[in-house]
Order: sequence, then structure tokens, then C-alpha cells
Amino acid sequence: MDPEEEAQLSSRPWSARRPQSLLFSLIFIALAVALVWQAFDYIGRGLGGVVPYLIVVGGPAIAAYYVWYFNIRDFDAEQPGQTPST
Repeated sequence: MDPEEEAQLSSRPWSARRPQSLLFSLIFIALAVALVWQAFDYIGRGLGGVVPYLIVVGGPAIAAYYVWYFNIRDFDAEQPGQTPST
């Protein structure tokens, strides 16, 4: 492994490297689907008030954030002393 690849790997957290990032993304997507499914079940039974409606929005929002964090976020641009790449 050349020094440039090694520096790039060391700047990314363990959880944001492949294949861990894909596994964590799948886990959060499955969690979002389960939350929305459960929220629709509560809505269908008339239980929970406003909370199931918040879960319908919040579950996918949290999953989208973590998919972005583990797969898309540019950790190299946030290193101190470096300018962000454009």
C-alpha cells in the first residue's frame, strides 16, 4: 500500500471504511423500514397520537443521515491544517 492510500485510510474512521460502512448502512435502512412499518401499524390501530407520525418522518431521516455519514461524507476535507477539496 502506498503512503497516499495509507494516509487516506487513516483519516477515515473504522466504521466508515468498506465493508463496514455497507453493513452499517444496511442495518440503518432495515431499522428505518421497521420503524415506519411499526408506525403505520400504530396509525392503523389508532394508537400513539402524534408519535407514529413523527416516526414515519424521523426513521427515514435518521437512516439517510447515517447512510450519508458512512458512505458519502468526505472525512479528508475535515482534517485540521488542510483545505477542503472542491
